[in-house]
Amino acid sequence: MKCFKKFAAAVSAAVLAVTASGCSAPGALTFGSSTKNAVTIDGYEVRAGVFIYNEMNAYSEAAYEIYSQTQEYPALDDIKKATIDSVTSTDWIQNKATEYCRNFVAVEKEFDKVGLQLSAEELSEIDEVVESTASDETLKKNGIGKDSIYDICANSYKQSALFKHYYGIDGVYGCSEDDLKQYFIDNTARIKYFSVSLADPEGEALGEDEKRDLENEVKKYVEEINKESSTLDKMYKLDEMKEEYNDYVEAHTTTTTDTGTTTTTTTTTTTTTSGETTTTTTDPYANEVTVTKYTTTTPAVGDAAVVTTAAETDAQKAEKAFNDKIFGEDMPVGEAVSYQYDDDTIYVVIKGDIKERMTDDDLWSEDIKDSTLQKRYAQDFTDMMKSLADSYTVERNKKAYRRYDPFDLDYGTSA
Repeated sequence: MKCFKKFAAAVSAAVLAVTASGCSAPGALTFGSSTKNAVTIDGYEVRAGVFIYNEMNAYSEAAYEIYSQTQEYPALDDIKKATIDSVTSTDWIQNKATEYCRNFVAVEKEFDKVGLQLSAEELSEIDEVVESTASDETLKKNGIGKDSIYDICANSYKQSALFKHYYGIDGVYGCSEDDLKQYFIDNTARIKYFSVSLADPEGEALGEDEKRDLENEVKKYVEEINKESSTLDKMYKLDEMKEEYNDYVEAHTTTTTDTGTTTTTTTTTTTTTSGETTTTTTDPYANEVTVTKYTTTTPAVGDAAVVTTAAETDAQKAEKAFNDKIFGEDMPVGEAVSYQYDDDTIYVVIKGDIKERMTDDDLWSEDIKDSTLQKRYAQDFTDMMKSLADSYTVERNKKAYRRYDPFDLDYGTSA
């Protein structure tokens, strides 16, 4: 039911824009015969309900545009009075909705052109979505009926089918499974780590002596881990060292008694150096995480790109530097290292061999194959479909555009 989740999320986003402002636009909409279709794109007549649905999403995007500039969530009247990209908010929203409709038509026409068909299972899923969604009061009040819901949902399935046709495994512009697997290997790492804080529980930096002692502990943790013979045993050992670090923190925590006297416990925790590893964990990959190599952000198929132009924060810089470290040559597979993440944090981290987990029931499942294809080719597919959409002629039904003003939509809230 992927389509239902995507459809519901999009409606929720549109409704949220007005809900947060606490306002409601008037009136449920009904269609006259001359406004049944809102726009004709390259000969394809787009239902008014599809256009209105796209207006709802465009309204939400307009609200975000204003918020990104003011850092205050705009009320309905604020949006209505706003100018975005040198045009009125109404024109901006309807232009954006028209653009979405062109993308919709591009999928419909290209799907038919290449002769694709949806499976019986997919058609059944679409029918289920229509039945479960058509009763939504917000959609009904805005004149988005079953036929439009069907078109929107089916279009989502068709888009996925087109993507697989062109950029799926062995697709027209895609790659072989072996090539995709290598792409995944090159851009994914499996690591296990724990963090060591160089600050006290109140967030204050430790004194130089305390910091030096803790750094020495970290060195010891790394040495103990690397004494193990296999990567798997080293990862088990890392879990032990994490527990030892927790004991160290507890032993060196400063507490205050009921009398107000500050007492510092100085119990020392010792490390077993026999090399024996004892664990009750049945999952050999417990506590591991997979990390994706930083690349230019690419939206998944069907998602809108969100471009952030704000300056990179210190936290973002630290995260990116750690990502570079993970995929750099100075973090070899199977060897624990310490890494200064930021002024207050050291990581004890070990990287495993990603290829060991490339099985159908682990890191090479069908879902991961699909997500890897989208990471690799989503932008190519988006560019291809946009090129098609941009080539289409657009004939707006002016009466429909006036009738379906975005500020006349009813979002189900009360003033």
